[in-house]
Amino acid sequence: TAMATEIDRILSGKKYAPAPKRERYDTLIVGAGFAGAVLAERLANDSGQRVLVVDRRPHIGGNAYDEHDAAGVLIHRYGPHIFHTNSADVFDYLSRFTEWRSYEHRVLASVDDKLVPMPINRTTLNALYGLSLENDAEAAAFLASRAEPVEDIRTSEDVVVAAVGRDLYETFFRGYTRKQWGL
Repeated sequence: TAMATEIDRILSGKKYAPAPKRERYDTLIVGAGFAGAVLAERLANDSGQRVLVVDRRPHIGGNAYDEHDAAGVLIHRYGPHIFHTNSADVFDYLSRFTEWRSYEHRVLASVDDKLVPMPINRTTLNALYGLSLENDAEAAAFLASRAEPVEDIRTSEDVVVAAVGRDLYETFFRGYTRKQWGL
């Protein structure tokens, strides 16, 4: 369809062009970030709808937008972005529209003069507590044993304490939350 062609043109990174006036569309999508772009493509290709996507910015991709600067260096206009998924279907779908740059993100937290992986995993728990957990089931059982019931969940603190206990909350999450949000 014409709309599918238009979405392919937009998703291929070409410059923004206003939609012709007086055309009729089945669906209007406001916002050309991930959700809007995917919804538009799916409606156009799966349902054959004519879709108009509008955005106040002259590009698609929302905050995950890259462009070349005057020297030809690829920059992240709105800051760095990393995409995570465990879904082969999601990865395969998005691979139709982009090339991937391999990146392995490793974060180490400094706790009691030890550098331990974050997010918390078996290696983290083994290093912090002198354990030798060997699989995910053992790690889950350990975390469950540390969890503290919270009767009325109202904050992110309540969620974390209920899932992994106060010690891990205080060690990892409390300071991070204060640093990020000032709360």
